[in-house]
Amino acid sequence: MAQFFDYIIRFSYSSGLHQHLKGLDPIKCEYIGTNVYAWILCWMLPIAFLFMLNYYFGLFKSPRFSKFWAWILNVLVACLITFFLANMHSDNDLRHNNYCKAIHFNSMDCFLFACTVATYTFIFCFIFSFAMKYISLNHKKIPF
Repeated sequence: MAQFFDYIIRFSYSSGLHQHLKGLDPIKCEYIGTNVYAWILCWMLPIAFLFMLNYYFGLFKSPRFSKFWAWILNVLVACLITFFLANMHSDNDLRHNNYCKAIHFNSMDCFLFACTVATYTFIFCFIFSFAMKYISLNHKKIPF
């Protein structure tokens, strides 16, 4: 599974952070640690799905929310949540020196990783929207 994350597009954060996120153990410097990419993916997909489910069939299913601003508000909140989860997790490892000392990364790399996660959350929200809008009664024309 870790090799899959070698092929994703990312916002130029360092290869050191990439190695850490793939599960490089802080003590043995081998890939036996926790794969943070998988952890983030396990949060990102349900958050994107639940926010779009909420928009199309939950609290925002009223016709008065059939506007682009309501949809984008839901998407941005989902992106912010995943951004903070990703930034918090990677930056926490950096602050507590919980990474292999043979690699190097800084807080800007953690920020760029969080931006990458937020971008993928936006993409998944868009995909889920595309699937849900056709069975929605009130939001058939949102987001496009």
